[in-house]
Amino acid sequence: MPDTSPLHRDYPYTFRFLNTDLHLRDEPCHHTEHALRQLIVNRRKRTVTRATAIIPGSKQSLFAKVQRLDSFQSKVRVTFCTPRRNGRFDWPLEELQNTLQAQHRGVQMPALQGFGYTRGGLGLAQDYFLITQLLEGYTDGAKWLAEHPGQIETFIRKAFDLLDSLTRRNISHMDFWAGNLMQPADVQCPLMAIDFENCFSRPTLYPSETLGFQLGFFYHREIYRFITEARYDMLVEDYLKQKPPVSMADFDKVYQVSKHTHLGRKERREVFLQGRVMFG
Repeated sequence: MPDTSPLHRDYPYTFRFLNTDLHLRDEPCHHTEHALRQLIVNRRKRTVTRATAIIPGSKQSLFAKVQRLDSFQSKVRVTFCTPRRNGRFDWPLEELQNTLQAQHRGVQMPALQGFGYTRGGLGLAQDYFLITQLLEGYTDGAKWLAEHPGQIETFIRKAFDLLDSLTRRNISHMDFWAGNLMQPADVQCPLMAIDFENCFSRPTLYPSETLGFQLGFFYHREIYRFITEARYDMLVEDYLKQKPPVSMADFDKVYQVSKHTHLGRKERREVFLQGRVMFG
């Protein structure tokens, strides 16, 4: 991530407690400060890599996602905001950068409210915090479908609308599955996207392959439980008719694989960057 001074101007309130600095968009109320302190204390006691927590507030509640950095090299890079050799940043900074880009481009998503990290040995980053608006009244799509399986096709069509909205804004969400789509209480309202860690915020040279992965992966994660593959393929076909022409040969070679095979982070990036599925 380049110069961070504009970012700090947008998040001007610094909350400091123990060895943690959090940069917030708004000055926290007493209830929020208490909850943040408790979250920081709890993280000092635990060694799990990732954790989430709800931060209650008198006016607005927040949602915190905390990730522990797993290597000395990662801690150094995140502390000094430097990329890896391949030009990509470590996952916490990737998520921060992608979240900011998506928010700036008007994606349907919870607003970013803050970020920061806990310093460990040698003053290096240890736990990275990303704090967003809490989507009260929303349920993640995986849980919602378990309770409303009869509305699977409505959910799929809304998911495709959201995917189309992301694509138009040059956001390629490479972890596009039901659990990362938030369903509001009012089913007529659009879905919201969360978790922009594994995303790209620039156009791909391989749009057909990338779309093939996203739609195949969406089916592979949860959706296959509620609909037949043949019916899902028909919904995908209807969706593609509404879009600019897609190279079906390029689309299908990735779509068919990703419907039935789990592709990890690295494999997903290969689809976006090289237009092919690679394993190992």
